[in-house]
Amino acid sequence: MPAYRSRAGRLPLALTATLMLAVLGACADDTTAPTFSAPLRPNAAAGDVFLVTNAADNGEIGTLRWALKFTTGGETIRFDASLAGQTLTVDSTIFLYKSVTIEGPAGRGITINGGSKGRLFRAEFSGTITFRNVALTGGYGGNGAGGAFYGSSDLVLENSLVYNNEGGGGIAIVAGNVTITNSTISGTTFSEQPGFDHPVVLANNVVATNSTIANNAWGGLGSETSIGRVVIRNSVIANNGGKNCLQYGSSTFTREGKNISDDDTCGGPSEMIIADPKLGALADNGGPAKTHALLAGSPAINTGTSCTVQVDQRYMARDAQCDLGAFEFASFTDVTITIDGSSAVNQSNGWATLTGTVTCSRSETFSLQLGLEQEQRTGKVSTQAHAHATEPVACGTTPRPWSASMVLDAGTFENGAATATAYTIGAQPWVATGWVTAPVKLYRARK
Repeated sequence: MPAYRSRAGRLPLALTATLMLAVLGACADDTTAPTFSAPLRPNAAAGDVFLVTNAADNGEIGTLRWALKFTTGGETIRFDASLAGQTLTVDSTIFLYKSVTIEGPAGRGITINGGSKGRLFRAEFSGTITFRNVALTGGYGGNGAGGAFYGSSDLVLENSLVYNNEGGGGIAIVAGNVTITNSTISGTTFSEQPGFDHPVVLANNVVATNSTIANNAWGGLGSETSIGRVVIRNSVIANNGGKNCLQYGSSTFTREGKNISDDDTCGGPSEMIIADPKLGALADNGGPAKTHALLAGSPAINTGTSCTVQVDQRYMARDAQCDLGAFEFASFTDVTITIDGSSAVNQSNGWATLTGTVTCSRSETFSLQLGLEQEQRTGKVSTQAHAHATEPVACGTTPRPWSASMVLDAGTFENGAATATAYTIGAQPWVATGWVTAPVKLYRARK
């Protein structure tokens, strides 16, 4: 049973009773499990695909409930292209009896909305339920836990979203074991008085990879049992109303790759990045379900290590050094560098003065690494004069001039053609590298 604890270390009896009801039995707000007469089933087998073509929730041919009646274990339920991006509103809890994958279209996904009438899904059997490219919202657990999903079955979320569900203590999901990959859990609220930390996901073991668990009312991730395990890998666990991570008894937390949280409940600074992840509001940023975009300046950008997930929740390609969470940042600051076509050479020391402009798509500060080379020939002998400099710049949306004295590394500049190079260094991870090579005419300034 879950080892619920208050911050004082003891839970009031009234709340204990309420939560025990949520975990041990059906709550009054759940619709009674329907009994089906055995349908006329095709020869369904693991790997078969059933297609939902009707967005209604009346059990008629082509509806989600109708398709679920035919599953015998291991099938996949998909949705007709005409339903891509649509919302299926259900009138009561959907009971699941066999292992099944419910998969929305990868491009626009599918949303299943409970309309705050009851839990969305309930699965009380030994098996696995997988949601892929699906958004679960509007689930209501009443005083019990698990507004979006409740049961003893294992649950897998892939490229999916669980948001704006309500459950006792702010618990959106109750399951045997939960695996979350490239998914977001956000906006869970509670139907009881606040004051106790509860994980938004309540399970024996939880594994979250490149996922975002944020902006939930009263807690982040935790194990249901005192001997359970929570594994977080390249994920964002932040901005949850209570503790971002909750540890019961001897349950363990394993951190892989890099992870970020805005408190130290998931681990100290040697184990976690403790910082504001700078998340945008939950929004349609493309892909099958809404995401919390990483904003420019987020410490989650290009921070992941041991990255194994090749795309983000939206199926956008991830960099080799992936971003943390379900969203891979792509709104990089663009940098344009120009180099003026002529450069004066100081008669006294032989240094050249290189000039140009720099423009950015948003305000940034960094440095330009500059190089200047001139090939010289004396008879059949070829030599080279070259110089370098590093110039700090403040970059904005209008061209800003820069100027640098090029310190000679070798040789002496003469009148004639040369080649200059400029590129960005010391920029933030969200700044795209700017690089330019241009011809320059050198001339010696008169004294």
